[in-house]
Amino acid sequence: MTTTLRRIQSGDLEQIARFPFTVSIREPLTNAGALSAAFEATGFWTDEAGAMAIVKDGRMVGTCQFYRAAPCIHGFELGYILHDPAHRGHGLAPPAVRAFSDLLFAERQAIYRQQLIIEAWNTASWKLAERCGFTREGLLRSAGFGDGDPADCLLYARTRKDWREEATSMMGVAVG
Repeated sequence: MTTTLRRIQSGDLEQIARFPFTVSIREPLTNAGALSAAFEATGFWTDEAGAMAIVKDGRMVGTCQFYRAAPCIHGFELGYILHDPAHRGHGLAPPAVRAFSDLLFAERQAIYRQQLIIEAWNTASWKLAERCGFTREGLLRSAGFGDGDPADCLLYARTRKDWREEATSMMGVAVG
């Protein structure tokens, strides 16, 4: 029962369509035509945004995504979701999120920061962030998702410096 990551494939689109923000945090892609067009245009992988499938036993069970956080931040905001609530809480997401974060640092040398914005009530998600090497930096008041009065959110970050130090302490060799 190994968790792996892979690029999104056309066969994933039907499942992805049931979850509005699973491949794009900026727009809900639930319309089959819009989803297919976006996939054909980019494969959900560009310099500024992308998504990968979280796979268990050969099946996509969720996604990890990244996008440019803001022009003044030297990095990306990350997101992740396991589609079926029955898959949550079984240790599938942490290795996927950690591998995704590591991949982005390894492949994109100009990125110095990755951040997560997590609604404060979502204890499982902020504990996952901490297990994956992200550090809590603060509270964003009324910054949550959805309609109505937005929930407060926690800001977590992992920097290139953190990534290098973790690689050195875990293996005894610094990663470029």
